[in-house]
Amino acid sequence: MDISFRPDEALYLQIADHFRRLVAAGKLRSGERLPAIRDLARKLGIDPGTVARAYQELERDGVITGRRGGGSFVSMAASEAYLTELQRRRLGALVEGAVLEALGLGFSTEDIETAFTLRLAEWRERRGQAMPPAPAAVRAAGEVRFIGSHDLAVELLATHFSALYPDLRFSASFVGSLAGLMALESREADIAGAHLLDSETGEFNVPFVRRLMPNEVVVLINLVQRVQGLMLPRGNPKHVTGFADLKSPDVTFVNRQKGSGTRMLLDSQLLDLGIAPSEVKGYDREEKTHVAVANAVAQGQADVGLGAQSAAIAASLDFIPLVKERYDLIALQETLERPPFDRVIDVVRESGFQKMVGSLAGYDLSDTGTMVTVGPRPRPKS
Repeated sequence: MDISFRPDEALYLQIADHFRRLVAAGKLRSGERLPAIRDLARKLGIDPGTVARAYQELERDGVITGRRGGGSFVSMAASEAYLTELQRRRLGALVEGAVLEALGLGFSTEDIETAFTLRLAEWRERRGQAMPPAPAAVRAAGEVRFIGSHDLAVELLATHFSALYPDLRFSASFVGSLAGLMALESREADIAGAHLLDSETGEFNVPFVRRLMPNEVVVLINLVQRVQGLMLPRGNPKHVTGFADLKSPDVTFVNRQKGSGTRMLLDSQLLDLGIAPSEVKGYDREEKTHVAVANAVAQGQADVGLGAQSAAIAASLDFIPLVKERYDLIALQETLERPPFDRVIDVVRESGFQKMVGSLAGYDLSDTGTMVTVGPRPRPKS
């Protein structure tokens, strides 16, 4: 048997988990015998007492049964559903322990929820799991489908929504502002998220909504106003001060994907400066979230990225603020008038949620929860 032990958990628990997974996967079936304690200890190079304790843990949970002088066998009651429930209970106990410890140190529940959300976002990026599957075209009962631009405030919204309404589901897919609006127009999304600046009017999002959905009544709910800027390693070793420095051959950039508001902001700035994308080293490397850009800079894979201040500070990066922009949640009015979608507005306006978002750097909540309705354009008179 081959187990790759981790340093962050007791060995006996890892051995027990290994056998639980084998049983759940059907690789060990009811009635099959486990290796003898001394044989397994010798193979793993550990103390027999550690293996014995793992077996005791499994027996206590009903996964195995011991026969006096006859070894240990998988219990007849060890079904996949049973083991899944055991794992769920254990995870709940681990999370509860961390929450109680944090509460004991004086942190509020909002502080803890924010910290969990940030750490999970960073973990998903490191594991290459940042992009969840796109919500299904057919909405499941009790599901709110979000598609749009990434922001940590949206991840907090999804987490807090689930905490307040555990019988509902807020599914999120981060594909960029334009793709989010297109998904809304095609009814693949219930809510889109965007921060698109119209260069002609200087207005965020509304002009794009009018162009894409001229015959619909659409509601824009402000989630946050946020600061975007340049993310840099601590100390800014390449002495980057603005967009003009992206032309330097010794500066490596990390970009966002096509269709994202951040990418459009970059392209607009490069155009104004007369810098061709081909002159920016790293322009073709695309990431789908602000957290991914921040991680690339923090890990030394790039010298600079463009993104939200909240993600930069969470990754302990230096930051040069450049622009303040509106990030809106966008939905058809007819959608927001029905449950469960109307509850999204309640969560955005809820004090606990706003406290969590307000604890992060780079957010202005002065307009959070305010709504703007954009109606169909009047038809020209004949």
